[in-house]
Amino acid sequence: MFDAALLRNGLVPTIRQIDHPASGYVHTGASVVPCALVYLETDSAGSPNCKSADPFCYLEQAITLNRSLEAVGLPRLTVATNVADEVTRYLGKVDGDSRPNVLQLTPSGLTLPRNTRFYSAHFKLDMIEQLGAMLREGELLMVLDTDMLALRTVNKELLQRCQATGVGAFDISDQEFSAYGDARVIDDLETVAGVRLHNPRWFGGEVLLASGEFIKELVPCAHACFERYRRVINELNHNGDEAFISAALNLLSDAGHQIIDLGANRVVGRHWSGNTHRDLRWFKGCSLLHLPGCKRLLERQARRPVFSAAHVWRSLVVRHELNRTVWPLRRWVRSWVRPSSGRR
Repeated sequence: MFDAALLRNGLVPTIRQIDHPASGYVHTGASVVPCALVYLETDSAGSPNCKSADPFCYLEQAITLNRSLEAVGLPRLTVATNVADEVTRYLGKVDGDSRPNVLQLTPSGLTLPRNTRFYSAHFKLDMIEQLGAMLREGELLMVLDTDMLALRTVNKELLQRCQATGVGAFDISDQEFSAYGDARVIDDLETVAGVRLHNPRWFGGEVLLASGEFIKELVPCAHACFERYRRVINELNHNGDEAFISAALNLLSDAGHQIIDLGANRVVGRHWSGNTHRDLRWFKGCSLLHLPGCKRLLERQARRPVFSAAHVWRSLVVRHELNRTVWPLRRWVRSWVRPSSGRR
């Protein structure tokens, strides 16, 4: 068992305010433009991972994300939304230093039933297209989910490699293949891609680094994949932007584009507090944490007078330690429940 006290305290020296240029960009030869989607539709199907009834909960997550980005010297977050006036009014009560930028998305050409799971997430493609067109030379669009936390800045050499290749993405094929079966996931990818893929990979939607030139190739390819995705949506294992953007990334990879793996380089780690098999020390070394199971924790942090990533980290450690105790009991209960259900 690892030393929980060491984990709780080990992060503190790395989380601090650092001065950065007034322009808001990190001068590494490749600068980033962080953005996140806050698409509000009260009559659509929300995320199954979000239990809050407040549609502005995603905006509160974005406030915490922005505060954490600025705390490690990364540029201010841009929130892309379909209701900019409402978002701007909501942010009026937030301290100016914690307030992300707001971008009004132009109306989308993507059509989906509003009861589609992860309905809002599909419009991430609009954000990529519209913000990608605004990038200047040397800039990388950093596409993020709102339920994320920055722990440290991104390695400058890694950013330069992403700038050279045009793209860095989070390969989570190991997680998807083991959870749902490699045959099923690959079949979904190839169905959406419309061809047999050379080396099918599934990319997580929580982070993408892309240059303007790469986005010009990605967007039309992703739109074509979306149309195939829309026709077979009820037959797929996964609904959401990951399906058609992963398919598009695979097609571009097969066409010769190199994709930097952001997970292997610890730019990002996806952590569920209920998954206790991975050592937390690995996550501590990541630049960004995706915390889909800790949305309420991030929302509460947005309302604290002083931001502290170390405070969030300590909460994660406590949850992790508790789940290490509870997990064997859950497995034991499941082993007794399954036989009584008649399943083999």
